[in-house]
Order: sequence, then structure tokens, then C-alpha cells
Amino acid sequence: MEHVQFAVGTMVLLFVAGFWFVRARDLVLSWYRDPDLRPEKETFLPENPPLISVIVPAHNEEAGIAECLESVLNQDYPSFELICVDDRSVDRTAGIARAVLANRQNCQLISVKELPPGWTGKCYALDAAVKHTSGEWLAFLDADSRLERRALRQCYGEALRRKINMVTLSPRFVLETFWEKALQPAFSAMSCILFPPSKINDPASDIASANGMFYLISRRAYDAIGGHHDVKGLAVEDIGIGKRVKAAGLGLLFANGRKVLSTRMYTNLSDIISGWTRILSASMNYHLALVLKYLGVHILMSVPVLLLALHWYIPTATRLLPHTWFLLPLTCIVLMSTIPSAYCRQLGVSSRHAMLLSIGQFMLIWVFSIITKKIVCNEALQWRGTTYSTSRYQPTTLNPVHTAFYSTNTPPQLD
Repeated sequence: MEHVQFAVGTMVLLFVAGFWFVRARDLVLSWYRDPDLRPEKETFLPENPPLISVIVPAHNEEAGIAECLESVLNQDYPSFELICVDDRSVDRTAGIARAVLANRQNCQLISVKELPPGWTGKCYALDAAVKHTSGEWLAFLDADSRLERRALRQCYGEALRRKINMVTLSPRFVLETFWEKALQPAFSAMSCILFPPSKINDPASDIASANGMFYLISRRAYDAIGGHHDVKGLAVEDIGIGKRVKAAGLGLLFANGRKVLSTRMYTNLSDIISGWTRILSASMNYHLALVLKYLGVHILMSVPVLLLALHWYIPTATRLLPHTWFLLPLTCIVLMSTIPSAYCRQLGVSSRHAMLLSIGQFMLIWVFSIITKKIVCNEALQWRGTTYSTSRYQPTTLNPVHTAFYSTNTPPQLD
């Protein structure tokens, strides 16, 4: 029995070390492949830069809509318009937005009153807004996000320099409450495990994604993939858009935007759990096997399992390997203490939040358990107060299905 426990403990420790080694590799690759957009960087613009239409969807966003819109209006990019969509809000969102946009040129406030069948609320709001745009480029910004004044200039300049049609950003998370600090970095890290930015930016990889907090896309590319119509029922339409852009060979960049984009996603435990349940389940396309895989991974990575593995490993290891028994536990400890801190710094948040990782990991186990139950019971999607009876926790069309289109059409090129 002792040798069985030793073998199990060794395998768990090797798994933990391997997990963190892969995360370390991903961090190193992201430093080399993922540009870090910085406001101070000089950016070349053509003499007559194209009009960028910035679209902000807002559903009951009275607390932050003014700051979001002001951050757009303060952009130093010389040619942009702003369209805010009041998406069936029942609070003061529309009134606040109307006051901010009053007497401003190239600004519109439109309202969505009803939601057609088959559409999620955000997708329909964005589709409705696009019909009012005039820009050669479209920028989509969530109402809980803020742009630094040089963000549009930096993103368009990066797209122009790389001759690509879409740029999306990872944000700096604004974390104020305990639960935000404990959970947001862990959940964001899980998203990066599913979609490593370095692989998104690798043309040889078929992994693709986008972040709906902010992305900039050329109008020609947006039209080429059918806009939001092909992703109208997705709970993560941004990922669907990114996948279609890359599959069509249009050129996609996932950049670190911690210096030019900030976001405060959720403010309390309930919203964090429900929000990330939706995001992670849809990101895995509701595949039960994949959900169970990551549920198992995070159980193995949890502190109780790690302590049990050490309890089984150390007594036998010290006897069989008297001079080297400590190398495996030490490797685990070093990786566990350095990689989360490095990741937090990459997010633009304090590395002290890494100390709360064990809490975040426990809550990830809880979220994956919730997702498992929702998939097994085929529950309806609930999002921002709306229950979508036609959209359920079952596989959807997250990946492009019209493969012939994506393989035979010529991608739009930048001028």
C-alpha cells in the first residue's frame, strides 16, 4: 500500500509540475509573440486616416456608461464616430448616455426595444448599431470598459503595420472587492488556457478568439464573414467573430492592452460565478467531455490534493531517494509561487493577488461543476436578465461551419 501511495503522490506532483511548466512556456511565448500596446509609442497614421465607427452596447449600465463614452470621446484619433446602443435598459442608461452625447458631432444614441427570436441581446444590439455606421473600420467596446486616449490610434496603427483586418485586446482588470481580486485572475487564466494568445497570433495554429471588451475590425472583413448574423445565438459572439476572421485568413492579432484598455467586469460573487459560468461553458462549446477534463485538472491542482500527494510522497521518497527527494516538491513550489505572480503582472494587476489563487481554483471547480449540471440537464441560457429558451447548454456553431467559404475566398486586403 505504501508503494501505491508513493506512486500516486509522485504522479500528482509530476502532473502539477507539468501543468505549471506549460503555463510558464505560454507566458514566455506571449512575451515574444503578443505585442504590448503602449500609449507612449509613436504610431504612424496615413495623411487621411479612415473613419472608425465605435459601437458601445449598453444594457442597464447606468453606473459606468458615462465614463465609458467619455473615454471614447477623448480619443486622439482624428476621425471617428460614436454609436451607443441602449439595449432594452430599464434604468437610467439612456438618459445618461443622451446627456453625455448631447451637442457632440458624429454621435448617435439608438434604442433596441425588442429582441427577435434566435438572437442574443448583445448580438442584436451590435447588429442594429452597425446599420447606423459610416466607418471603414468598426470598433466594439463593452460599456464596462474604458479606453486610454491613444487606444484607437494604437490599434489602427498596429493593424496597418501588420496588414491585418482585426485587432483585439486583453485588458487591465480593475479589481476592488475581495471576490474580484480572488477570482477574476484565476478565471481569466482559465480563458488563456483555452485560448493561449501566443497561439491565436500564430498563423500556423487554428486556435482563435477575440475579446468583446474591445476589438477593431475592418468593415470589409466584418462583411466578409457575415457580421454578427452567423454568431447571433452565441453567448460568446466575440470568440465566434475571432474564429471566423482567422479561419477566413483575414489576419487577427490578440494584443496585450493593459496600458490602453481597462475593464471592471463583475462586482460581486454572484455575478462573477454566473458570468464566468456563461463564458467558460460557451468557450468550450458546451462539450461535456472537455468540461469534465478541466474539472479533473483543477481538482488535481487543488491544495487539498497537493497536500495529500506530498503526504504520500515524502516518507517513501526520503528513504528511496535520500539526496534528491526534495527536487520534485521544490520544482512544484517554485513554479506555483512564480508563474501566477508573473501572470498577474501581465494582466496589469498586483502580483499580491496571486496569493489568492487557491481560492480562485476552488471556485473554478465549483463553476465547472455548475456547467456539468447545466449541460447534463440541457438548461436554457440565462444572460443579463433574459432567458433564451432556444439557446441551451448544448454544442452550437462556435466554430465556422461554412468551411468552403473560408478556404476559397480571397481575404480583403488593407490599402
